[in-house]
Amino acid sequence: MADRTFGWVQEAYTLGNLKNVVSVFVPGSEINRLLCTDKIPRLITKKDGRDIFISELSTEEICIPYTHLKGKGTPTGYTRSNAPCSGIIQAVLPGQRKEYQSDWPADSFLRWAVSVGFLEYSRSKDVCCISALGQEYAMSLAGSEEEAQVLKTAFLSYPPVCRVMTLLGEEVHLTKFEIGARLGFIGEAGFTSIPQYMILEGLLEAKTKEDKTKLLQDTEGTSDKYVRTICSWLMQMGWISKVPKEVTSNAYGSLSSATIPQSYKLTLKGRTVLKHTTGVSRFAKIPKRVMWDMLATKVADREYLRNRRTYIIKYLECSYRSPVQIKEYLKSKGLKEETETILDDIRSFENIGLQVKKSGATYRIMDEILGLDLPEEAEFNLPVKSEVSVFKDYLRTHLAHVDHRYLILVDLGFDGSSDRDYEMKTAELLTTELGFKGARLGDTRKPDVCVYHGNNGLIIDNKAYGKGYSLPIKQADEINRYIEENKERNELLNPNRWWNIFDHTVTHFRFAFISGSFTGGFKDRLNLISMRSGICGAAINSVNLLLMAEELKAGRLGYEEWFEAFDCNDEISFPLDLI
Repeated sequence: MADRTFGWVQEAYTLGNLKNVVSVFVPGSEINRLLCTDKIPRLITKKDGRDIFISELSTEEICIPYTHLKGKGTPTGYTRSNAPCSGIIQAVLPGQRKEYQSDWPADSFLRWAVSVGFLEYSRSKDVCCISALGQEYAMSLAGSEEEAQVLKTAFLSYPPVCRVMTLLGEEVHLTKFEIGARLGFIGEAGFTSIPQYMILEGLLEAKTKEDKTKLLQDTEGTSDKYVRTICSWLMQMGWISKVPKEVTSNAYGSLSSATIPQSYKLTLKGRTVLKHTTGVSRFAKIPKRVMWDMLATKVADREYLRNRRTYIIKYLECSYRSPVQIKEYLKSKGLKEETETILDDIRSFENIGLQVKKSGATYRIMDEILGLDLPEEAEFNLPVKSEVSVFKDYLRTHLAHVDHRYLILVDLGFDGSSDRDYEMKTAELLTTELGFKGARLGDTRKPDVCVYHGNNGLIIDNKAYGKGYSLPIKQADEINRYIEENKERNELLNPNRWWNIFDHTVTHFRFAFISGSFTGGFKDRLNLISMRSGICGAAINSVNLLLMAEELKAGRLGYEEWFEAFDCNDEISFPLDLI
């Protein structure tokens, strides 16, 4: 089974390019002829598939392997900017400095076309061909009413479009960060959003217009990117408009404001179109296209999660069901789940754009679902739930006060490529959810996160590691240096004066390392840091951090006791039933 990620799209914006991609599959169309007679002969070598591609494009019913469409990627010795053209869709898309795009945009446009139903994808054969809807789109005249109707059907069948429009319908004016925070699966890697208050703090700190522009362009999570991409489509449809929004913050002790340009409102046309998502009055409701692939993205056991969510969606299509009934149904399919996990999935279905209705203690999906099939390999070779998911399931049954979106900390703690997201989500948990003062610092020559409450302060180093963090001596030296800089508070030692994050009343400090898990001789290094610096500290993994957060928010643990827990020069742990 080929590893494809349909259902979520980034970096594919232009409707004209989408139409060209779909039109490739229409024999004799303008783009098909141009590819066969000019572009492919000029841009693609025989070694990279030139003759095979022309032959595939010349058949009466065009069906092409995905790898031939997307291309081979960047060969050894090349960069993405100068890699040769090796895919049909690469040749369709014009680049900025060359006639073709790299394989990444080609893949993005293919995922877009498949996700909205213009192309059909065979998982068993790993090939694409055109759908009936795609045929209508390709044959419609540009700017015609027919084209507009086909696009409306396609976009409103795509749940994330409905989610974005529904949120704008409910709350009128939202930034991409406000939408991104509510798009995707709750507490799951692959659906990160930058907390808006952090963006606002960055804008207030930025010294020049160029710094502000760079911050707004470069700082976004995966869900924020999905929002930006979807909103580009909807603006071209005339359904939403881009309207800068002024947002406020109390970050510096007084009310401050800044403007976020990537903010959106529904147009009058968009409000009319929105009625088709719920079938209000005379407006026909359009069935939703849900692909198995879109039900989990980045997590290690995504096949398991996709299977579980597929079973739940299909079970909730027919009638109202209670979480206990769903639990028993999943058990009959070989999946053992708690009701808290099931409820998070149901809430997440709304977050991806499905219409879920609650009646008493039961739930039902009100949409007609298209395209959701369990792959044969996934059904008969049942994937195993990962240790990370086991931890998160345990936490769901214990987090009654802490928002479950912070479960993403468990994913991020084991993801060696997500340091920034891990730091931001840790800071958000501690400040927004738990009421500590402080922030993520996370730049060169600054600690990752600093928080305080009363006269107690904590200097935090976040480490996202896949196989456990051993606390190397280099990182021990680094946090020791931060402790010394905080004691001296001399800008000759560090001109960025990061210690100003702490209020002048903070006099008692600790240090902390936060990671997915700890291994090796980390305890020896904790003792070494304490001996050298004269202050105490601790290590704590994501699971125990969340359990500790629950104790604090539930009122079973006080702020003073919270800080005292970091006096142990060891790993802080709670007794877990599953370990």
